Amino acid sequence: MDKFEADDQLAKWQQAFVQATPKVDSAALIAQTQKSRTKLKLKGLIDSFLGVVVTVFCIYAMLFEAKNTYETILFALLVPIPLGFGIWSYRLRRKLWRAETLDVNAMLNFKESQLKHQIHYWHVSFIGCVVLWCALLIVALFNMVMFKTYSLWLIQLGVNGSIVLVVYIRYKKLKTQLAVALESIQAMR
Repeated sequence: MDKFEADDQLAKWQQAFVQATPKVDSAALIAQTQKSRTKLKLKGLIDSFLGVVVTVFCIYAMLFEAKNTYETILFALLVPIPLGFGIWSYRLRRKLWRAETLDVNAMLNFKESQLKHQIHYWHVSFIGCVVLWCALLIVALFNMVMFKTYSLWLIQLGVNGSIVLVVYIRYKKLKTQLAVALESIQAMR
């Protein structure tokens, strides 16, 4: 094979590679990555703030609203849960927004990680909501049997049950969309 044939063959390979490689709008990808980072920061701060607010409310209820030792212990057990979830959520999101995105491949990796972390966040949220709902069910059953307070606890179970349902639906929806989103990211590589 002489030099001209090799150059011609190399040119054909390069042309085939360029045609097979999808075009990525890097400016749009950069803008989308920056917007995602801003949203992650905001969501992390909101989760942390809400965790602190709910924890402060639990402490207040434990100190001033609890009518007996049983309620004091219940509120004391609830104190670390919202704060712990807020801190976990903030750290999860901070890890994402600090990720290096210097080139297109890194931005695509960032987007892929963001999708996977989102699924993980909603999965943990669902499990946490179910655990809290089960604890609420136990407390409600105890209060219904001991103190005959049916309507308050049934309303609490209904409201919190609807929250569990919404979190489950959101988790399932994102999980079903994950495969398509990951395929679209792979197509851009």
